Amino acid sequence: MACLKLIGSLVLVALIVLALSSTTEAGYRKPPFNGSIFGKRNGNSIDYEGNAKVLSTMCEIAAEACQSWFAQEQK
Repeated sequence: MACLKLIGSLVLVALIVLALSSTTEAGYRKPPFNGSIFGKRNGNSIDYEGNAKVLSTMCEIAAEACQSWFAQEQK
């Protein structure tokens, strides 16, 4: 009778240890590396050419305005 209690308690302890080990293992898993640090590059292309055209147009307008202002001051 004591042998059955010992075996039963060992089985119970083993089941508890197995149950707890699976939950603690899940807590230490690393998340998958999906580019969260460097950004994702799946179809998120940025239109650099369009931005460059806008910037060059703004620079041309500013250069023309500055030339007209500074040309008047030099005379």
